[in-house]
Amino acid sequence: MGPMGKKLFISILLFSYFFVPQALSDVYAINAVGCKDKSPASAPVLTSAVAEKDSVTLIWTEAQDPLTYYLVAYGRTETEIEYGSPNVGGRGTTSYVVGKLDQGVKYYFKVRAVNGCKPGKFSNKLSATPGISKGVTKTPNLSIYKSVQGASISATYPVKAEMEIPAPLATIVEESSKCTTCISWQLLIVEAILLILYFYLAEKITFLKPIFSIAIPSAMYILFWEINRECSLKEFACKYFLPLEIMIFMVIVIVYKRISYKERKKK
Repeated sequence: MGPMGKKLFISILLFSYFFVPQALSDVYAINAVGCKDKSPASAPVLTSAVAEKDSVTLIWTEAQDPLTYYLVAYGRTETEIEYGSPNVGGRGTTSYVVGKLDQGVKYYFKVRAVNGCKPGKFSNKLSATPGISKGVTKTPNLSIYKSVQGASISATYPVKAEMEIPAPLATIVEESSKCTTCISWQLLIVEAILLILYFYLAEKITFLKPIFSIAIPSAMYILFWEINRECSLKEFACKYFLPLEIMIFMVIVIVYKRISYKERKKK
């Protein structure tokens, strides 16, 4: 191996370990530590969501141990979490007032128990609309949650049905309670660069066989799942990460073989 080959080989190693986007390094640092805590044995049951002028009072039954605290997540649609209160109280907490809400806007709420670094499952979801002047009470169906606390739940809690009253908006943006951005295209770009560098070095360094290049997409695929463990995979590059990986790998391999063939033909 000549001096130039050694320099390139060292460069690719340094690139592999250190030259990644800052957005990746921050997320990966959290996941690399790992979490050994056990998740809570059950989810809390959200039994009441009572709307006031610009707030909603949530009441729930406790989740089973182990748990250290609860978080509240909510949004303006049934499927999307927009806002969150990451720590609303420790073990024994069964209520929380979510304040500074927009009047006349319907919110969907759910609660989650967390044990250290390990979150449990979300509770059921209830909706409420701040600014309701009056409402009709209704009884939520809790029969599906009988096994949550290890015993039958017979108590019922009134929940106000919404009568929406529009009011001036005062949007409050709070910290989200879960990962919302999937890291995908950054990994695909890094993978493509590493593959190109690898095949370039394979022409100059005898022990670097082209077949070993499969380790690069394999490592990136594992890294993808480690980083995006708690993320939604609805984005195109996240949903089809594996097919995109295969496509990038095949294109680079085909180009590499064509270039190699032309080089051998010239000789």
